[in-house]
Amino acid sequence: MAVALVLTVLFSGLGIALNPWLGEGYASLIFVVGISIIGALHGMTAALISAVLGALLFNYFVSDPVFEITMTRATDLAPPIVFMLCAVISGWLSGRLKDEALRASRSNAQLEGLLDISRQLQRVSNAGEVRAVLAKRDPGQGGRRLGLYRASHGAPVPVAGSPLDPGWLALAAKACLGEYEWLAAEGLLSCRLMAGQKIVGVLIVERAGKAGPDIGFLMAQGRMAALALERIDLALLLTEAHAAARTEELKTALLASVSHDLRSPLTAISASAAGLLAFGDQYDRETSRELLAGIVEESSRLNHLTNNLLQLTRLQAGDEGLHWSVLPVAEALRAIIGRKQHGGIERQITLSAAHEELLVEADATLFDLALTNVLQNAVRYSAPETEIIVACRAEQAACVITVTDDGIGIPETEQARVFERFYRVQREDRGPRGTGLGLAIARGFVEASGGSIVVTSPVRNDAGTMITIRLPLTDKTP
Repeated sequence: MAVALVLTVLFSGLGIALNPWLGEGYASLIFVVGISIIGALHGMTAALISAVLGALLFNYFVSDPVFEITMTRATDLAPPIVFMLCAVISGWLSGRLKDEALRASRSNAQLEGLLDISRQLQRVSNAGEVRAVLAKRDPGQGGRRLGLYRASHGAPVPVAGSPLDPGWLALAAKACLGEYEWLAAEGLLSCRLMAGQKIVGVLIVERAGKAGPDIGFLMAQGRMAALALERIDLALLLTEAHAAARTEELKTALLASVSHDLRSPLTAISASAAGLLAFGDQYDRETSRELLAGIVEESSRLNHLTNNLLQLTRLQAGDEGLHWSVLPVAEALRAIIGRKQHGGIERQITLSAAHEELLVEADATLFDLALTNVLQNAVRYSAPETEIIVACRAEQAACVITVTDDGIGIPETEQARVFERFYRVQREDRGPRGTGLGLAIARGFVEASGGSIVVTSPVRNDAGTMITIRLPLTDKTP
């Protein structure tokens, strides 16, 4: 207001000063220009005050008789009326321009907000994150509460962090009926979230008095939230479809693997037993012994396969299927190696263990099976005259167990997949092949015990494989 008064005085003084040379008409024009400028800059109130002050100054200093305020003639009323009209028009136009500028600024802010929301919603992965993004950009810009409710069988389900007040839930339930795109209740405003012809949720915002949030902005937010929720639902369906396909793939692999691996020993057992029953009295002692040894060997193979499948089921059950105990590693390795050597293998297995006994907390059955499987692979894929080295040592807070052979090795392209269930390394030769469960069980056991397992191949002379297992050491006593 002070600036408006200063401008009024300046323009009035200019008009008064130029009056002797320009005349009363041009002086009044200077007054009009000044009042119009003040109205454009400071609004109608300042313009009206400037018009009243300018009319008094014009009447006193410019109109005849000068230095006297008179309103006796009709011409004396013209300047105040003109000045007031200029003030009203310029003030009104200034207000309109300011309103339009404010509206444009608000629209730009809303567009920037919607663009920011759109960017953030593209990265969300669940409904809770959708609500968090919307809550950061409050549509009312007043810190009001915001609720997001998913539609499930026509009923609202609050997303984490959404208000659970009865009024909010009642409005959400009404919006889920799908009759109106937006609904207003006492202190609340809701927006229905649609994905195609399906209602995926309801967005509710708290109102403050009559102002409340902008409905258009709220509905724009709602449409983006609906798209985000639909994308999340589709991603979940896609994940479930992939999981179902993977499950079917595993089932198929399981049936194919088990049927093949069961058929071979069962066929050998059946043939040997049938031969002994039919021609047992005709076989010599050595032949009968070989057939019986074959039955025992194939039965052991069947037992190993069945045990692998059972333990794999335990691993899939998580911690509930495991039984933890403290194990002395070197002692357990000696038992596994001794059992393997008593099985009649033509390999030299050497154990290199630390002087002090290393203790780990693990499931004893799975520890035995995992190391047996790793050792079985080393035996299966190495030549009879080669040596297999089993070592264990302490490294920082871990027990490191390595099983190294001089076998055919694993191609680098296959090493990333050897721990997958039912995966078998593709080989051109017709050598022995496992079931694809051994290393999968070993990895499952190690990871369940908080450790890690890696494969290194070749080890030396472009041959050999080393399996390295790291298990956390424990200070508990057996």
